[in-house]
Amino acid sequence: MTVNSLYHRSFIALVSGGFVSALGTVVFDLVLAWWVVSTTGSAVLTGYLLAAALAPIAFIGPIGGVLSDRWNKKAILIVTDVISGAVAFGVALMAYGNALNVPLLALSCFALGTCTALYRPAARSIVPLLVRERHLVKANSVSTNLTETTKAVGPLLGAALIAMPVIGVGGAMVLNGVSFWLSALAAAAIRYTHVTNGKDISTVMTDLRAGFRYINSRVLIRNMVILCAAVNFFLIAFNILLPLYVTEVLHGSSAIYGRALTAEAVGGIAVTLLLLFLHDIVPTNRLLAALIAAGGMALTLIPVVPAVAGLLLFAAAQGFFVGGFNTLFFAYIQKEVSQQFLGRVFSVVYMAAIGVMPIAYISWGYIGDYALRWGFVYAGLGTVLCSVPFLLLRRHVTPPVAAPIRFTEPAQTTEPVRAAEPARVAEPALAT
Repeated sequence: MTVNSLYHRSFIALVSGGFVSALGTVVFDLVLAWWVVSTTGSAVLTGYLLAAALAPIAFIGPIGGVLSDRWNKKAILIVTDVISGAVAFGVALMAYGNALNVPLLALSCFALGTCTALYRPAARSIVPLLVRERHLVKANSVSTNLTETTKAVGPLLGAALIAMPVIGVGGAMVLNGVSFWLSALAAAAIRYTHVTNGKDISTVMTDLRAGFRYINSRVLIRNMVILCAAVNFFLIAFNILLPLYVTEVLHGSSAIYGRALTAEAVGGIAVTLLLLFLHDIVPTNRLLAALIAAGGMALTLIPVVPAVAGLLLFAAAQGFFVGGFNTLFFAYIQKEVSQQFLGRVFSVVYMAAIGVMPIAYISWGYIGDYALRWGFVYAGLGTVLCSVPFLLLRRHVTPPVAAPIRFTEPAQTTEPVRAAEPARVAEPALAT
């Protein structure tokens, strides 16, 4: 259902639940990395565990998009949160019983990643069913703002929990489980009724092929997905090169590294707050190009001023421009894509963005070892070059698609229903 005001019960329930679960996930990732390194002394194992969580999003994500378009989106949000919470509680029990080990953690991370592959397309594709089209930019601003807030607050909370003897690793895992179940309760408060149009006899694979055909036939959408992957490849460099830059160039400590990450998050929070107060912002390919070009320039300038102040300034600038790009990109997709294909399109966006990560990790890792300062320059200029194709994107005449099914609330709801109108991260530009 959609209502005149952006801030109504259903939308607040959606974003608050997402915020709570995202905060728990940030804490989980930090505690996981700390446990692995302190127990095994190997940072490589942390990479394997994070890869186990990302693999489902990259490889089975499109199926999650199909299910999001076929099934009740609200039910998907609730079920995946409940399962994720149960997995997190299982990890906590293993931690308290001193039975935690890397293989079990890898299995748990894979299960959580599978739930994320189902959750994300449903969460993104339900937004246009809850808010009016003119509110899509603001709605995505709220979502991005809360995501950036978890990146700023989560590490501090996780470190504090680890330092508390009574809580420790097990308690932090319990918190993650509670966050997922609170998110499920919030999703249950969403006023949304799934309506099917007769008996659907198509198979999942048929719908999956239809989704890829839809993307391929819409040249604008197809090229946006490709560009999203390219942008993410270059932006990942910031995460890979930053620790080396802090220690080897600035000769700083982990505190400076943490401040740089916080500065980036603060930049993202600032731009989303700005977008909330600005009126009639229309996501266009030119605006997207300008934002991503500015983000690339900020990345390029980091080694030009080899000082802590310069790093913090340009990290915040990069977070500002890339956060604005993310917000408007999602609103752009939600406006341009037919509702019946929106879940599949978002799943392919996530698959493309995350699919480049292994190659990007290896590539920027090697560049960091041999040309650390130039690595930021290469990544920044690559990001700027990605902005050029955005300027060339044009709509093409494509075959019409059957009118999307609108989902409305039963008549007893007290909130006004809008008449039908003729759109769990590191998201595109996930590296931020």
